[in-house]
Amino acid sequence: MLMLYTSIWLTFTHKEVEELISPPSNTRMATKFRKNPSFSSPPRPPNRFLLFRRDFFAKMKQQGMKMTHAKVSRLTSEEWKKQPAEVLRYFEILEQLAKDKHKEIYPAYRYSPKPKKKLAKL
Repeated sequence: MLMLYTSIWLTFTHKEVEELISPPSNTRMATKFRKNPSFSSPPRPPNRFLLFRRDFFAKMKQQGMKMTHAKVSRLTSEEWKKQPAEVLRYFEILEQLAKDKHKEIYPAYRYSPKPKKKLAKL
């Protein structure tokens, strides 16, 4: 249906890799943290699937495709499952680079999940 990532397609320039692994500054969490860092936590670093989705979405926009975010997520998920091991490994390496970059920007970041709220019994 859409393009599969191949070893030829995986030739990113240094600038493209930097853009991909840099934490987005326009997300709700990043904006909230910038406005008041003492009362909010920084955004989480992206995992390999989120990096793949960000790149996949950018490639779709370049091709002029327009669709809802839900459909993009569904297509991305389908394409992710079709990828060969070398592509998954490539995004695993990008994930580690993104974590390192995140650590530079947010040195005090520690992942601390919030406990789930229990639903009231009816």
